[in-house]
Amino acid sequence: MTAAEASQLDQHRDSAAQQERRRPHIVSRRLPWWGEALIAFCFYWLYDVVQALTQSDVDEARAHAVDVLHAERVLHVWAEPDINVFATHHHVLAMVAGYDYGLAHVLVTAAVLGYLWWRHPRIQVPLRNAIVAMSLVALVVYWQYPVAPPRLTVPGLTDTLVVNDILGARHVREGLVNLYAAMPSLHVAWAVWCAVAIVLAARSPWRHLAWLYPLWTTFVIVATANHFFLDAVAGLALAVAPLWIVTSRSRRSAGSPVSSATGPPIPSQPR
Repeated sequence: MTAAEASQLDQHRDSAAQQERRRPHIVSRRLPWWGEALIAFCFYWLYDVVQALTQSDVDEARAHAVDVLHAERVLHVWAEPDINVFATHHHVLAMVAGYDYGLAHVLVTAAVLGYLWWRHPRIQVPLRNAIVAMSLVALVVYWQYPVAPPRLTVPGLTDTLVVNDILGARHVREGLVNLYAAMPSLHVAWAVWCAVAIVLAARSPWRHLAWLYPLWTTFVIVATANHFFLDAVAGLALAVAPLWIVTSRSRRSAGSPVSSATGPPIPSQPR
């Protein structure tokens, strides 16, 4: 690298960093790592609050689940028992799906968020806002319209997490997760978000394989009897609007995902 190129690169970094610091609002700027972590902590605190509010709505949640079941039968998409039986009869698949259900939606999403924060800050901010928005909407739906999962509604389905004691599920059945937050599926919504983030950030032609992740996640949530197919559809619908806004603005802006991926990363703010 020549001295002129190095000087131009330093100027670009200084200019980008100054633009970051001039952004006045939390929703329009990249936060230091602890600020991003605080957002995640606040979401899980709100999730616990919603869980406490819905624990007494058992009958209502099961009635809503029966409505979902009837809708799937009318639409001829009621295939959850067959998929659950298939997973139950294949122990390795049931174990993989169980641990995926318990861990991947947190670990993979956190990893993608961290990667965007470190390497692609220009698209990290709108994508972070998108996942926060869809998650808050989901919490409101869980509170106002609790839906029980198939494993607590449909006789004959196997709770694969409990049977295989995934992450101690056999001993901690209440309080670990919100039992009545089946619709929309945040597992699917976050998986779609991860796929969009990877497609926007990466340049490799292989990046479109990321779309396999939400498809696999849909299989996982159904195979473990934690969600209906319509829960997955609702999760997809939840993700569409904010992600469409992000992708549209990214394509129109001068700092497009391609230029963000090719340009140097913006230095993090002082910690």
